[in-house]
Amino acid sequence: MRWLRGGTGVSTLFAGLVTTGGGLVILGLILTFTSLIHVRSILVTAAENGARVAAITGDASAAEQAVEDTLQASGLPLTYNGQTLWSASSTEVSADVSTPEAQVTVQYDAPFLFPDLLAAIGAPNSFPATIPMSVTASDVNEAYFTSS
Repeated sequence: MRWLRGGTGVSTLFAGLVTTGGGLVILGLILTFTSLIHVRSILVTAAENGARVAAITGDASAAEQAVEDTLQASGLPLTYNGQTLWSASSTEVSADVSTPEAQVTVQYDAPFLFPDLLAAIGAPNSFPATIPMSVTASDVNEAYFTSS
């Protein structure tokens, strides 16, 4: 009678390689999405600061400077490959009696954390170099209420 021996371990080796590769891809995606959540929270803070400055001063350029100062203080990159990543647009200071408010929209192209994540495992790179994000904040126009 012949005794059957166990396998050579190739299937165990293959399973280990596949789960390690899949785990690294999942870890990269987790890091990417958590960094995007962090960038969004910074953008919310920058938009709120810009809206607050616009509400106090009524000046769109001062609001844009407040947004830039917040982004610089947070350590976010403001340029990527020579291109500016952010803009403060739709800065509006309304003196309408029904809606006296200042509103600031911050647009930011967040650089992708791992642009070659899928290329490392042989897939073509389908991700853009940046991910566009936009945040709008508004504040009560204090200049409207305090002016004579």
